Amino acid sequence: MNQPLIRRTARLWLRALTVLAGVVAAIFLTDPSQARSFQDILDSGELRVCFAPIHPSVVRADPEGCREDCRFSGPAFEAARAFTAFLGDSVTMRALRIDWDEQFFNDQGHTDRDAEYVPALLDSGHCDLYPNNLTKNDWRLRKMDIVTMFTNRMMVLVNAESQSTIRGPSELGGKVAVVEKDTSYHTWLQDQNRTTFADEPVDIRLQPTADGLKNLARGLADFTVIDADAAFWIIRHQFPDLVMAFPVGSMEEVGWGIRKDNPELRQALQDFFDQQRTGRDSALNATWIRHFGMNLNQFISLLGSMQE
Repeated sequence: MNQPLIRRTARLWLRALTVLAGVVAAIFLTDPSQARSFQDILDSGELRVCFAPIHPSVVRADPEGCREDCRFSGPAFEAARAFTAFLGDSVTMRALRIDWDEQFFNDQGHTDRDAEYVPALLDSGHCDLYPNNLTKNDWRLRKMDIVTMFTNRMMVLVNAESQSTIRGPSELGGKVAVVEKDTSYHTWLQDQNRTTFADEPVDIRLQPTADGLKNLARGLADFTVIDADAAFWIIRHQFPDLVMAFPVGSMEEVGWGIRKDNPELRQALQDFFDQQRTGRDSALNATWIRHFGMNLNQFISLLGSMQE
């Protein structure tokens, strides 16, 4: 056989294999179908942040209903942007829009509160982080780690018509409540219906938060339950005629959700929150003053002084 031809053929095969190896390596290095460690995030230079625009007091996505090419704004977006900067100049944020309940979906597209699993969006590497003010509770902690940003408490919001008939927690039984599915408020009301209000349960109507607030303001519901920070924002910016009636439940921890078994990302978040809370002029405190009229520590102190 022609030796020069053999050598040329061998070189061509070697070159083809080199190119193929590079393509395969690139696929594996950028494969979004695998859960990502903190080192993977740093190596890729991309933090995948998944926003669930449950209410503008958390985050807003425009245009309304968008899934791609959304423009984000609001406290959670500003805080996530500050965390990305905290990680260094080599990391950029990739902001993605998801629905609230998608945060907890298994690989079948459902939320199973009783099961222990890694939510599909975290397990696939589609999302690294949920900065959506997730309240810690048992069923969520079976699925993810939640790094505490602040302590919070639920508030009952009422309209002028129901204010005279709902003066304390004992008067919620038999009333119409509007809350969003699989929120901590939904969980709390379900627990109360099984215990305190078993003889006269609350009529729980599951609606998107924006729709529920509109219906409450119109008198189509008696009350809603929502976190105190959101309640302050709603009355300050959106529905000034609604009334914060009283707090319910105990103080709770609220934070950002990440995949379990990611201790380095957890520590980075904890270091960021600690730094931001203690820094009087920090980006996080500036966000809270702008949106809620007080810094984060002032908010925590105010809640601690409230009595039922």
